[in-house]
Amino acid sequence: MKSGISLASLFFFAANFARPGSAQTYMTGISKYGDTSAAGNTILPYYSIKNFPVMDFDSDDLRCRTSETDISQTGTEVFKVAKAGDTVTLYWEPDSKTIVTAKDEPEYINGPCTVYLSPYENDAKDGWFKIYGSGMVNGKWCTEGIRSRGGKLDVTIDASIAPGKYYLRGETIGLNYSTLNSWDDYTQGAQSFANCAVIEIVEGGDVVPDGESIPGIYDMKDKALMGDFSDADDSYEVPGPAEYKAGKEVATEPK
Repeated sequence: MKSGISLASLFFFAANFARPGSAQTYMTGISKYGDTSAAGNTILPYYSIKNFPVMDFDSDDLRCRTSETDISQTGTEVFKVAKAGDTVTLYWEPDSKTIVTAKDEPEYINGPCTVYLSPYENDAKDGWFKIYGSGMVNGKWCTEGIRSRGGKLDVTIDASIAPGKYYLRGETIGLNYSTLNSWDDYTQGAQSFANCAVIEIVEGGDVVPDGESIPGIYDMKDKALMGDFSDADDSYEVPGPAEYKAGKEVATEPK
């Protein structure tokens, strides 16, 4: 079985361990209407490699924090969503300090959250469209909101989305060390923690929105990814493409 982690990602992670800012966070499950019975073996990558952030935003690992997206190789189950328009709950590890610094002193991850879908037949490479994006609301990062809700994030799948199987990509982005720009590329800056689940929409509309390739949604020099965010406020703009909603693309509106 393939490991699902590229040598490049291992190199970047190992290089970062010697400096402040290695981080971890992990999406542990997905359910509908708070019914956790649907949660289970649905998540890519394996839990055992949850400690690896992606800092090379040009890496294939940016898709699901692994380049291995063949669920037949991982045992990942398909989570069935009753219909487009449903709200699903994504679960992250609750209330755990997740940034591991050079002094091995844990800190909470701070930054935005995003959720994307991509048609399953695209093998997670392209066709990704954003269905949720949240930055800072009332002076609190999206990651802070997840912690305050015990690790939960509710996301509504637009009713216009066509039925079928999709990769769902949930992501938190750590900006704790985004100001550390004195090192070589990809050993500093923003840290992506994406996990994927395979879902099936069994009833819906007739729209499959145009999407983008991953990697390709972020620019490491994006003002939303590199800089000092210690004084960030609700005007912070979530990185990446616009959010899809109601049959059209709209500006990302934090929840």
